[in-house]
Amino acid sequence: MLTFNFHHVEPVPLHADRRHITITPDGLMSFIRLLRSLGFNIISMRDVLAADGPGRKDVLLTFDDGFENNYRYAVPVLEQEKCPATIFVLAGRLENGTNDWDQAHLPKNQRDRLMTLPQMKVLANSKYITFGSHGLYHRPFPRLTELELHKEVRHSYEILSRELGDAFVPVLAYPWGEYSDATRKALHKSPYKLAFTTDKHRWSPEHSPYAIPRYSAYFRDGNPIILLGKLCRHNILFG
Repeated sequence: MLTFNFHHVEPVPLHADRRHITITPDGLMSFIRLLRSLGFNIISMRDVLAADGPGRKDVLLTFDDGFENNYRYAVPVLEQEKCPATIFVLAGRLENGTNDWDQAHLPKNQRDRLMTLPQMKVLANSKYITFGSHGLYHRPFPRLTELELHKEVRHSYEILSRELGDAFVPVLAYPWGEYSDATRKALHKSPYKLAFTTDKHRWSPEHSPYAIPRYSAYFRDGNPIILLGKLCRHNILFG
């Protein structure tokens, strides 16, 4: 199975320093259409949880952080293309949250905004959107104390399952993709069924369910020629 993670989706990146992790709405549409034209099947996180294991031609699309621009620009494309995706959100930043982890040097009104809980509840009605956890506050899990890690894992699950109901699925993406043996152990003891990294590999049955690799999607990947080259370079098409 191929798993991809996106971040920002908008016509013009708001901040030049993260242009590389922004894809345009047209770029996202091209990304989806190219994968399907190559015979890949984009499936939902619920399909993944119900399956015996990752299928070789299956693809999973994920969005980290839950930026407000996902609500404005990504979801309309996903719904138009009838394409399922999972958005990993920060359970401790559901009200007027901003990107405090990368942009603390900026005034709060200039930081990237996160989706609010009311916006998430609107998307909870979409047949194509599910939500997973990105922890509470976007802190690197391997650097937390045992108690802090327990709170990030348990409290995020409790908050999101309570607030989002069936739209929340028991999966988590590690902030910055960082994990360790201790984090995998903590996730194994939790209600979460899967946890995602940013290791660049195809997801195969030998991977731990708490260390699932993902390829990051970048600005240039919205160009079909560049994306095709990336798939070939990583031996995805013919591997």
